[in-house]
Amino acid sequence: MTSEKTRKTILDAFMDLVAERPWPDVTMAEVAERAKVKPSALRKAYDGRMAILADYFRRIDAQVLDGSDPDLADEAAVDRLFDVLMRRLDALEDHKSSLRALARAARRDPVLAAELNALALTSQRWMLTAAGITVSGLGGLALTQALVVAFLRVLKVWFKDEDPGQAATMAALDRELKRGADLMERIDRAERWCRPFKRAFSRARSHRGRPGAASAEAPVRDGGSPASDASAPA
Repeated sequence: MTSEKTRKTILDAFMDLVAERPWPDVTMAEVAERAKVKPSALRKAYDGRMAILADYFRRIDAQVLDGSDPDLADEAAVDRLFDVLMRRLDALEDHKSSLRALARAARRDPVLAAELNALALTSQRWMLTAAGITVSGLGGLALTQALVVAFLRVLKVWFKDEDPGQAATMAALDRELKRGADLMERIDRAERWCRPFKRAFSRARSHRGRPGAASAEAPVRDGGSPASDASAPA
């Protein structure tokens, strides 16, 4: 079993390489060399580059979740989410240059962009949880994806924001969350509008599935054979 110390050494080496080299040049062999571990030890710890990034995302998620402030429980949902995402940016600060390079690489590599989006979806679901916001169903998925996109727009500002007070970043996050609140309201209205149709569809499926609910047998023509559609292909 790989120790936590070895995993952390590997992760730091990987993130340093991401900041220094083009994404295609960040190979597992290079990571092993930079981390000063045997390739076999690296293989035991991680399956590949995306596995290392997934571990990085999990660590950031855990750090934000551990820092939740119970005093914010009575605040509006958008304010709680603002606090959570600012704490996420604080947690990301140590690897800002690496994340900037990763974002540039994703713009040129659709596969990498899709893989990062999948990781971000999981992370942002946890950020919503940290903010005490429960989402589910298609509406929840749409909201979480919208939050991923919104946070990416905030990151673009954050990458350039050298102000210790992060005024530009906070303004961008506030702007994006206001848009998100509008989206949440629209999704909620759409789900309420669709709810009666969903119930009717569920009842219809349940009725078809009950024993004895099947339609009557096809009428029998003269000669004793069931009626058939003459136009149907053989």
